[in-house]
Amino acid sequence: MTSDASPRTPSSEETTSIIRQIWDAAADSYDSLWGHGLKTDLEAKAWSALLARLFPPDEPITIIDVGCGTGVLCLLLAELGHRVTGLDLSEEMLRVCQASADARALTGLRLVVGQAELPPADIGPADAVISRHVLWTLPRPEAAVKAWVELTKPGGRVLSLDGLWSGETAFRHYPPEIDMCLPFGLVRSLDPARNLWRRAGLVDVMAEELCWIDQVEQSQMPEDQRAIHKHHTWYLVEGTRPVG
Repeated sequence: MTSDASPRTPSSEETTSIIRQIWDAAADSYDSLWGHGLKTDLEAKAWSALLARLFPPDEPITIIDVGCGTGVLCLLLAELGHRVTGLDLSEEMLRVCQASADARALTGLRLVVGQAELPPADIGPADAVISRHVLWTLPRPEAAVKAWVELTKPGGRVLSLDGLWSGETAFRHYPPEIDMCLPFGLVRSLDPARNLWRRAGLVDVMAEELCWIDQVEQSQMPEDQRAIHKHHTWYLVEGTRPVG
């Protein structure tokens, strides 16, 4: 007699609960991890330069940072003068983010508890919705991006910063039964993100590899971390919500 040893796929509610617990537990150590928090001034300057290119500081806008975590993007965006709402499932992540905002005396930042795939409608509309290190974590990315579109004003932009993996080495934060249900867990080209953005109804869709961000980050890493991250390439995908 044989038995099926394959893991049971958890329900949507179970998945959400597991993911929340994982990120709550990781909150205090997240920024200490290479490729996650910005551990050096050079990394922070590189990411700030990218955001200033995407959102010029002389034109302040409203931005929602979905899955903001400890605040890598939303803190830099607030420092650039934008009006930012950070959304995250994990209250512990938001606690760390708020502490960092207080330490930097940032007042133009609002933090809200909520799911990336089911964001509260009342936090919009915004001029832009952005995410970092979020797309790969989502069991239902199509639902998420469509929800992000609804949070933007007509003519607003939806952007995501995530990673391509050229090898099998990757960080694993979730148990196998969840990892196996992540469509963007180990993407190897820009096509899936482009297609996802177009299916969500976005126009003027563009995607690009951000190899220069990887080069800056890896230049700061110890050798063992460079060996892991050499298989990783940051990428950007963005599109515009049609007007009318």
